[in-house]
Amino acid sequence: MSIAGERPETGVRIELTRPRGDGGPWTYEGAAHLPLASHPMAVVVAEDGRVEVTFSGTPPEGHAELAEKVRLIVRTAYRQAKADEEAPPLRIVRWRGEK
Repeated sequence: MSIAGERPETGVRIELTRPRGDGGPWTYEGAAHLPLASHPMAVVVAEDGRVEVTFSGTPPEGHAELAEKVRLIVRTAYRQAKADEEAPPLRIVRWRGEK
């Protein structure tokens, strides 16, 4: 299934990018896209795998729950790269439906 627009019909879609470089901490910038709005954010991944999510501007409603979803998605991407002995990906684009 292809993506028809920036925002999903359900759930959350994240798009994050970081500058090139193998040493941490790694800072990603991008947005969390929900059905009704998009929210700019920054995500910092420490060398030990800790992930911190910060929303730019006014945090979205339910921001703690959204931040936790984003944190888990990014942590998974980091762990996969670490298992392959690589730096975290330069770009992370993922969708998670409602649960």
